[in-house]
Amino acid sequence: MEIKLYSAIHKQDCLRVFDSNLDKYFAPHEREQFVEFLDSVTQADDNQYYVALQDGLLVGCGGLRLYQDTVYLSWGMLARTKHKTGLGEQLLRHRLEQATRLHPGKEIVIETSQHTQGFFARYGFAIEKSETDGFGEGIDRVTMRLNDQMHSPRK
Repeated sequence: MEIKLYSAIHKQDCLRVFDSNLDKYFAPHEREQFVEFLDSVTQADDNQYYVALQDGLLVGCGGLRLYQDTVYLSWGMLARTKHKTGLGEQLLRHRLEQATRLHPGKEIVIETSQHTQGFFARYGFAIEKSETDGFGEGIDRVTMRLNDQMHSPRK
């Protein structure tokens, strides 16, 4: 898998990946938020967004942004057909490496759902709070903070 910086030419493929995850992982109203986010990506050190390519096809995307001395992982996703293939781990590791390289010593946080919190827990993220239906009906907002700077999966 190749991971590189997002550019506007990737927008439609990122939306296709988003759409493949609708209903379980993203609520329909979040699509417009994602479009606005993609339109605002600047690729400054405090706001990086990446695309993951496999055999030349965009199969995932995800980024990070620095806000008030904390690094937030943002809009991370894989095409639904690529879940549980190991590509999510590769994309997460890349994002964590970039976060620690660009912002050493800063805390790393993610807002995810109950459907993916277990994935992030394997890499040292711990739940800080959970809001039922926080992203939409059936999609809780789970705030997690990275406690383990090693980023190693726990089996």
